[in-house]
Amino acid sequence: MMVAAILSAPVGASTGEIVTGEVIVEAEEIGPVVLVTEAERQAFFVNRSVRPVHIQFLMGDGGQHHLIQVPDRIWAVFHQNGRHPFVVHVQGPKITSLYGTVEVVGDPYGRPDPLVCSGITVMGACLER
Repeated sequence: MMVAAILSAPVGASTGEIVTGEVIVEAEEIGPVVLVTEAERQAFFVNRSVRPVHIQFLMGDGGQHHLIQVPDRIWAVFHQNGRHPFVVHVQGPKITSLYGTVEVVGDPYGRPDPLVCSGITVMGACLER
């Protein structure tokens, strides 16, 4: 299994501001493997594999995870700084597992509101840590 990084700067990266970004899912690779973004910004996961794809967000102490289907494109907002690992499962003749991370840096709006969501919001649904 080959995992290759596709370097694509998020919108606004030339000015030092990270506005948004996307992870492209192909049949046998994802890119970038590490997406750097800011807290409270949308990150997109785009399925270009032409196969059924699920993303498994690994949260908390590793015992908790959430599985989200990606028909063509989903978005997620990460509310906490730090590394947020995920696994992409691409279905086909065999299931291919691709590993990546969303690295959340900076905190442009202060601390997240715990009454809203303390984990990750995916397509409007809160996944708690």
